[in-house]
Amino acid sequence: MPNFEARLDIRHDCPYCMLTERYPGLRISSWDNATTHVAVVTSSSPDDLKGFEEELASYLPYATVSRQCCGLEIVIQDRDIDPGAVTSLISRSDCWCAQPTVAEGGWERYRVFSWDKGNILRLVGLVREQGGLVRVESMHQVGLPSFTDEMLVPIEGLMDGLTVKQTEALMLAIERGYFDSPARISAEEMARLTGLSRSTLMEHLRKAEGKLLLNVLPLLRIACCDRAGLKGR
Repeated sequence: MPNFEARLDIRHDCPYCMLTERYPGLRISSWDNATTHVAVVTSSSPDDLKGFEEELASYLPYATVSRQCCGLEIVIQDRDIDPGAVTSLISRSDCWCAQPTVAEGGWERYRVFSWDKGNILRLVGLVREQGGLVRVESMHQVGLPSFTDEMLVPIEGLMDGLTVKQTEALMLAIERGYFDSPARISAEEMARLTGLSRSTLMEHLRKAEGKLLLNVLPLLRIACCDRAGLKGR
C-alpha cells in the first residue's frame, strides 16, 4: 500500500494565525496529544512576546510555565477541541500530522501523512469548506521506512536552531564517550581533536545541549502531564 506525505500551509480562523500575522517576528512551535497542548513561542522582540502573551489570554485560557529573554512556553490542559479545528479535520480525513506544527507570518505549517492521496485531498477540501486557505507546498509518495521514521521523529524539529559547529561538537562528545560514566574522553582531549580551544569547544557543546533540550522540552512536558493525570485517577 502506498504512503503519501504532504506539506500544507493553512491560514484559518485561529489565535496563532491571527497573532503571528499581527506580530510578524513570532514563531510558534506546538505539540499536542488528546488532553494537552504545549507551545514554544520565540521572537527577537521582547515587546512582541509581551503583546502576544497578553492578547492570547483574550482568546483562550493557558498557563505560562517558563519564560526566557527570547521565548516562552505555554501549556493548555483539559481543552475542548473544536470539531472544525484543523487537528480534528486531519483525524476525520484518516490522516496523521508530524509534530511540531509551526505558525509563522499568519500561516500554520503542517506535515501530513496518509496511506491514500485521496485522504489528503479530502483534508484540503474540508479546511476550505470551513473557510480556511490552503497552499499545497508539496505532495509525494514515500516509502515505508521514510514514512515511519520521518513521521515519528521529524529531525528538523529536534535539531532546530543548532549550528553546524554545535552539531559537530555534540556528535564528537557522544561518539567519543564524553557523556559516559565514567567519561571515556576529557574536554581537553576533544579540544585537541578539533583544533579548538577548550573554552570554545565547551561553548559549542553547551549551546547544542541547551537547544536540543529545549526542542524536546514540550514532549517531556506532555509526558509529565500524562503521568500526573494517571496518578490522579
